Amino acid sequence: MFRKINNELIEDVIQQEVEYYVLSLQNTQANQYGEAAQGKSYYKPVRLTCLLERGDQTYVADDQFGMDVTQQMTFKFLRPKLKEVNVLPKAGDIVEVRGLYYELDQINENQFILGKDNDYGKSVGPEFGDSWSDICIGHHARVTRLQIEKGRP
Repeated sequence: MFRKINNELIEDVIQQEVEYYVLSLQNTQANQYGEAAQGKSYYKPVRLTCLLERGDQTYVADDQFGMDVTQQMTFKFLRPKLKEVNVLPKAGDIVEVRGLYYELDQINENQFILGKDNDYGKSVGPEFGDSWSDICIGHHARVTRLQIEKGRP
């Protein structure tokens, strides 16, 4: 019941959809310092629903081009839905929201049903301790640095 209500709330009522790009480590060429000089590669995006928490826009001085704007965004995904579409969030993945791209910096998976972690609990039944959500925090990233091209409709 708990799972059904949360899924229905996010999928049918809130309906905030994002495009999720998973970083392809196999197709990303790294130099000896671990940097992707030629740019990072991503798999085709997966459309997901989530809760969004927008941070304030911040303006940062850039020596070459004047002022630059950045913004932090928090994405709250239901863990069972991520398992269903075979997506495991990692730092470096990209989330697109309304044509803007956010690179994930932090992934928090510490929200459990009744606060119990079934993987490490003692004598806890299978209905308790399921991982419930992934809370991902990312920063606004420039499209020119991402090597992502939108297909034509």
